[in-house]
Amino acid sequence: MGDEEIPVKIDRKLAVLTPKFLADCRRMPDEVRGAIESGNIAVARGIGHSLGGTASSYGFDALGSLGEEIERAARAGEIAALRQLAERLDSYLARVRPVFD
Repeated sequence: MGDEEIPVKIDRKLAVLTPKFLADCRRMPDEVRGAIESGNIAVARGIGHSLGGTASSYGFDALGSLGEEIERAARAGEIAALRQLAERLDSYLARVRPVFD
């Protein structure tokens, strides 16, 4: 994965809410890792479900898809996949930049 920015067009009406949403999301990779380490995969599934349902409503479709992948991997008990998805989520969140329309 590169380190180039990922610009995402977001409705200007969400400009006030988006920074807090992204700040909350930036804690999720560590939360997924913590869920794996504690053996509480239900927590990872909940994170994925929440992310999958919320991110797209902001306009972060790729982030929503990652959430869905996390939820699916957690349901299937795929620990290695969850670790990789936590890394992908971390990378995406480090590079995403909202661009307000």
